[in-house]
Amino acid sequence: MSTNQPAAENARPADHEGGPGDDSGLDHGTGHGAQVSSMFDGIADRYDLMNLVMTWGQEPRFVRRTVERAELPDAPVVLDLATGTGDIALEVLRRHYGATITGADFAPEMMEVGKRRPGGEQIEWVEADAMDLPFAEGAFDAVTHGYLLRNVADIPATLAEQFRVLKPGGRMVALETSPAPDNLIKPFSTAYIKYVVPQISKLITQDPDAYEYLSATSRGFKTPAQIQGLLEDAGFTDVGHETHLFGTLAIHWATKPR
Repeated sequence: MSTNQPAAENARPADHEGGPGDDSGLDHGTGHGAQVSSMFDGIADRYDLMNLVMTWGQEPRFVRRTVERAELPDAPVVLDLATGTGDIALEVLRRHYGATITGADFAPEMMEVGKRRPGGEQIEWVEADAMDLPFAEGAFDAVTHGYLLRNVADIPATLAEQFRVLKPGGRMVALETSPAPDNLIKPFSTAYIKYVVPQISKLITQDPDAYEYLSATSRGFKTPAQIQGLLEDAGFTDVGHETHLFGTLAIHWATKPR
């Protein structure tokens, strides 16, 4: 891996909040970012396992597909936001020799878990605010993230920052939950996320409230079409998405014009 990491300055925790329709019970005022950061830190050791549960065991496949959609060049310079324990960042390392990767998150304990994973020492881990990134303009070939947008207070500001730090021609790729579309599967998928996931979480984590929050923000988040519109408003081109899990999960991609 290259040692020429993009310089990070003035990194600080982000102020995140749940999406529309969020019934998580968390305060969405000025202290919400600290609440959510603390919540994620509290489940750091079990977060990857619960992601498997919430995606019916499909999370690794979705991570691989997210990296594929980034269409990375040789020896890419990549910023992985909401990096958590580093799933996407580590997948980039596995697929792209010589990649330079910065993983940024507002939950330091999550990143501590990532640092201990094989390959974690090859990533630069930065505690940072996704709405005010501490990186220079045009620093990255790609920006990736998983489950970030549903937790930020200002999606347009977050996307504007990603646009700023991308090189011309750079790609943004995001793995996000989506509200269940109106189809025959909706009652079952909604019930699974709303009722089953929180109950399972009680068996494998000491903080089931965290997964009630994740369940609520998943159900209340924007549709893929709405995210596509926000990306276009931010100045991105070549905007698209694909859905998985009966429409309850989407991979979004977009390009910064040259």
